[in-house]
Amino acid sequence: MQLAAGEFDGALAEFRLAHDTAPDDSAPLFWLGCTLAHQGELDAAEAHFTRCLAGATPHPRTLVQRAYARVAAGNRDGARADLRAAERDGVLDDEGRWVAAVLSGVRGAPEPDVQGTSEPEPEPQSTPGPACGAPRIAALLRKAGLAALDGPDPDWPRAAALFGAAWDIAPDTGSRAALYGVALAVGGRRTHAVDVLDTAARRDPSDHRVTHALAIALLNSPAREPRADGPPPAAPPCERAVAAWGTLLYDVSFWDRVRLTAGRRYGVDVAADLVPDLRAGLRDRVARHLPHEDDSGSRVPPDVLLQREADAARLLDEAGGFPGPWGAPLRCGPLAIAALGRVREFGVFTATGGGAAIATGADAETGTGTGTGTGTGTGTAADTDLAHPTLVHPFSELGFAQLQLTAGLPGDALAALAELRCRDCRARARAAGSAAAPVCEPDCARFDALNPGYAGLPDRHRRLARDARELALHARVTLGRDHLTADRPDFDAAAACWRRALVHSRRLERYRHTQAAVVGLALAAAKDAYRAGRLTRAAGTLETARSVIGANERPRLDGQLARVLADRGIREANREDPDLEASARDLRRSVAIAPRLRRAQLSLGIVLHGLALRRWGSGSLSGARTALEEAVGQLTAALTHFPDDPEITEQRNRIQGELDFVREQFDESWR
Repeated sequence: MQLAAGEFDGALAEFRLAHDTAPDDSAPLFWLGCTLAHQGELDAAEAHFTRCLAGATPHPRTLVQRAYARVAAGNRDGARADLRAAERDGVLDDEGRWVAAVLSGVRGAPEPDVQGTSEPEPEPQSTPGPACGAPRIAALLRKAGLAALDGPDPDWPRAAALFGAAWDIAPDTGSRAALYGVALAVGGRRTHAVDVLDTAARRDPSDHRVTHALAIALLNSPAREPRADGPPPAAPPCERAVAAWGTLLYDVSFWDRVRLTAGRRYGVDVAADLVPDLRAGLRDRVARHLPHEDDSGSRVPPDVLLQREADAARLLDEAGGFPGPWGAPLRCGPLAIAALGRVREFGVFTATGGGAAIATGADAETGTGTGTGTGTGTGTAADTDLAHPTLVHPFSELGFAQLQLTAGLPGDALAALAELRCRDCRARARAAGSAAAPVCEPDCARFDALNPGYAGLPDRHRRLARDARELALHARVTLGRDHLTADRPDFDAAAACWRRALVHSRRLERYRHTQAAVVGLALAAAKDAYRAGRLTRAAGTLETARSVIGANERPRLDGQLARVLADRGIREANREDPDLEASARDLRRSVAIAPRLRRAQLSLGIVLHGLALRRWGSGSLSGARTALEEAVGQLTAALTHFPDDPEITEQRNRIQGELDFVREQFDESWR
């Protein structure tokens, strides 16, 4: 009563007597601190409050009163810490919140009187609830922030401070969340802006205004440190920025606003058919502003990350979007799904047929269909899944490999498939020396976030490993073709790729289909080379395919290979200074592969005859005899396939006569 009446000396004496009577009781210490604060003895008051807090049952408002004493003494950091602790304990009133707002840097707010308690406070309940005045204080701060932005010269720093303080007191993700975020970012509080916009985006990811503001804030913010009073971000800032921009690229409302704004600015009607070009331009511009690979903190290059996110969003847009408890269905990528914490729901969405609209001609689960390949003119063993994309692959780590395959970079696709694990699983596998499939372990907590398309499948780890093998099969078949069709073909590398592809195909039970695909690719490449007059390339292509293909598919190659070898041998023989040895080798190989190729049979006899004449002319009777004997034997064998053929018969008889003459000359030389 004396303290409430302002009789500080009497109150101080009474509280000291109470403390001497019960030195272990914290209540006298609390009231001594309040009385000393009213008298201006701030250091002594803070000491009493600190001793009270060290007791077994400190007064509930001790932290608040010590904060007031610290404010008056100029210790704002200590006061701010006390008020935050009091807020967590639920004992902070409206006045305390206002003081906290002032301490947060809000300029222009009146300093409240914090010299002490003018009258004894009623004891709070044992479990106090949140103060009902917090929303009102936050609303007043936001109103002041809006007023700071009004007029021709908005005060962005002051508005940012006011909005930030309001957010700390009572977060608001209402209709003005985008404005609050922009004000915080422009006012120099980008970390706070990201927190505000990220929270608002989680509440309603379909609000393109919030997503746009968040995307800009993340793109223009350096790698931020986590707030001291909050959890660290779940993903690097680069990945969060990519997630936001990927969501915007196929947001219909966003592009409607862009068209409307541009139309008003330039006084023209911006047609909807311009959106694809605008989208491509925005995507390229964002990619240029993303951080470098070494600075991004992401597991893959930022530009590739954006490309995968945008392609996945495009496919989801074609499927009608991902429905949820927000407004319009989302058109976003896997990073956005993980950031929203909707991985499980999305997994169920894809597992129950979500996205089936884009899987025309194929079943999304079994991968049945009639793919036509990727510009090769013939299907491959993996085309049944790749030619009819579902939402499973792009919304997973396989999306990077699929992206490279679509771009015609099978080598890069194989590199992407070499490691599909998260960092922790990869480190554990390397430490254990495991040679298992490069996918996360079954108990990995990060698997679903990295592969939301698989999250709804009961056998998701096995399915991912199998799908990775299918993509590897397709990549190796395609890479083998690329080795053959390069400016300088590498037949050995092509054969190695196709052999590895056939290993994959056996495990996938697609061996015959893969064989047929390899043969089709080889025939197509050889045909192109043949038409260009590059017979050596055509022959090498067919020989390469023949070396890896089983006997069941070789007949498709043998006929073409025999014709190419015959043509090359004949062309060489008809040159001005021919290499008859090389010509004979080609024709022998042609006849061995296709004995019923008459032109090769007859030409081989003629070339062997010419070779014999050349050897005879150089003085080698034994060499001439050997060539003539081979020619007679070969033409005799040819007559079994072409009996009574006049040209072959005539050629054989003439060569036989020359052989008899050479034999006589040979015998005479020995005598």
